[in-house]
Amino acid sequence: MAVTRAGIRWLKRAEDLGEKVTRRCRPFLPSVARSCLVATFFEDALRMWFQWVEQQAFLQDRHQCSAALAVAIVLLNLVGQLAGCALILLHLFTNFAVTLLAGIVLLQVHIYEVPLKLHLLLRNFSLLGGLLLLHVECKEAAVCRLYGAGAGLPFIVGQRSQQLMQLTGRILLALMYLTLFQQYFTIAAMILNCFGLILMTFVVMGYRTRLAALCLSLILTVWNVTTNAWWFAEGDTRDLLKYNCFHTLSVVGGLLMVVVLGPGEVSLEQYKKHW
Repeated sequence: MAVTRAGIRWLKRAEDLGEKVTRRCRPFLPSVARSCLVATFFEDALRMWFQWVEQQAFLQDRHQCSAALAVAIVLLNLVGQLAGCALILLHLFTNFAVTLLAGIVLLQVHIYEVPLKLHLLLRNFSLLGGLLLLHVECKEAAVCRLYGAGAGLPFIVGQRSQQLMQLTGRILLALMYLTLFQQYFTIAAMILNCFGLILMTFVVMGYRTRLAALCLSLILTVWNVTTNAWWFAEGDTRDLLKYNCFHTLSVVGGLLMVVVLGPGEVSLEQYKKHW
């Protein structure tokens, strides 16, 4: 009993600390989340530029399309992703940018035959989850400006679709984490997997949401820097690590967006308040 009470007190202190950090970071946290979220799109656009010939040859060989169509698809990926990233970072036409990037994700799912590779399919779904959360954040910011909500006050969005989008975004982010499980049976790997799974479950269920998302984003950041150090690699390994690094960074951006938005109406925290 004493151990349980001590654990509850420790959890409460950790949650209070997380709330304090969130309040202090609130002015710039949405911008940091956006920057991380678009990281993989920016990296992929640069990949299209530097591997223009290879990408065009791949499309012509795999899909037996004309050179003109291959150039158009590569150009769409390049310009579309750069434009979407710029609009999101500048807070201009965010909903249009989200739709544009989501469309490019779905296009790439078909082009690169992602459904045949489960881990890539889950990662693309996680990108869609992050974009959904960005859409919700944009809507809630618009509501805040409309009604003059002050800093630190919770956002209020009455539309059921927005609430379901927020829940769906959290679920899709969880899919990405399933691809990051350490495939080892050492004690350290098992502890890391269990702890991360618990935090991700909290995020999906909407319980201690901000604290769980903040802790998970910090863990993923440290894991990303130590595991996907592409700046030390060469050749094909460098490209793979760079892809993993920027993709994980985008998921970190999605988790930071969860920190900004909180649990939402469709969550265990809100259910406990009404109950």
